[in-house]
Amino acid sequence: MNIFCSVSLNEIQKDFLKKKIDDNFFFLEDSREKSFENFMNCEICFGNPEVDWVKKSKNLKWIQLESVGFEKYTKIKIPGLKISNLRGFFSIPVAETALAGILSLKRGIYRLSSLKDKKKWLGSRIRPTLNLLNGSNVLILGAGSIGSKIKTLLEKFNCKILMYDKFKNDADLLNINDLDIHLPDVDILIGCLPENYETRQLLDNYRINLLKKSSIIVNVGRGSLIDEKTLIKNIKSEKLAGAFLDVTEKEPISDDSPLWSIPNIILSQHSGGGYESEVNDKILFFKENLSRYKNKILPKNIVL
Repeated sequence: MNIFCSVSLNEIQKDFLKKKIDDNFFFLEDSREKSFENFMNCEICFGNPEVDWVKKSKNLKWIQLESVGFEKYTKIKIPGLKISNLRGFFSIPVAETALAGILSLKRGIYRLSSLKDKKKWLGSRIRPTLNLLNGSNVLILGAGSIGSKIKTLLEKFNCKILMYDKFKNDADLLNINDLDIHLPDVDILIGCLPENYETRQLLDNYRINLLKKSSIIVNVGRGSLIDEKTLIKNIKSEKLAGAFLDVTEKEPISDDSPLWSIPNIILSQHSGGGYESEVNDKILFFKENLSRYKNKILPKNIVL
């Protein structure tokens, strides 16, 4: 079976893939033309291929994405083509990243790191500026696997947690009016939502201004969730305490973006889902799903 791998792999990872899966693999090559030719001859793709290549393929039957996001493929209409994602795969590392960001803002770790770089000792003077995570009012936007994992971690800190998700019946808040009512009481607002027409700019100028000045915003979902201009303005004018952003509206951000220079905006550069064995674990997930495909069982996490 011909399989095209568009995942960026080093030689060790390629060897791991070929040892785990006994099929004929084609990898991205320096020659774009040769890569395209190989792609056209494959029934399966492991990774996130170019949309135009997918549209032109006559043989492609299944794509196993290496991401949760699949937005750019939603307009592809090819009879018989199945696309699966990695829903739930990144929930633990992303939740831990969110917790790290929250603690950095609450406990002033970002400031202490800056003081170390400057060789500046403040000692006891910094103590009154630190805040506790324990007992905080938290509102999580998105009750999927990532939001649920974050909730589990924050429960250990005795946080009072509400979850908003209009598509999850077990969420605490199901409509936008309930969300607006609770925003003024929130200490920590966490975004874990996918990108769609209902979530774009959900945290607009109006909703960001409902938050109190001691609130922090965390976004580990999609950058389109937040009106960044309002976020930047409110943090610079001390109408918000800070933000931790794993995702931004544009990635990478431009060299002149104010996000770089505001100390209490922490950027993790969309690395929140990363960990040492990430690629190998993706390969193992693909191996399991490939077995299902070969046995004519629908692969897990079909999204399109």
